[in-house]
Amino acid sequence: MPDDKLPTIQRRIDRLQFDAQSIEAIAALLKGELRLADFRLPNAAVHQITVPGADGRAATLLTLWPSLRRVDAIAPGLTVVFTDVVTVDLVEGVEVLFRRGNRDYLVVAIGGKVIVRA
Repeated sequence: MPDDKLPTIQRRIDRLQFDAQSIEAIAALLKGELRLADFRLPNAAVHQITVPGADGRAATLLTLWPSLRRVDAIAPGLTVVFTDVVTVDLVEGVEVLFRRGNRDYLVVAIGGKVIVRA
């Protein structure tokens, strides 16, 4: 009798502090183009990641303000300003979760889909 169960896929999840050192890992997981923003805070850099969609065109623009613990996500028909970000979960091959100190989180998936749980 064939086994009807699908195989369980084990994915690596890395939890990082949301700070300037986590930016490159976020961009790499999302396969995004990382750059410094054209603007900055008086004593801190602001980073931007363009996350490509399935067709290779930009799907989501992330603006990361680690010194303010803030992430802005701009996608078609949606703009999210997510503050008080403490940690980032990098889910291998799937998504990035920006987590607040409480149970709220912002998900940005590979391909640019954005989900907020608050």
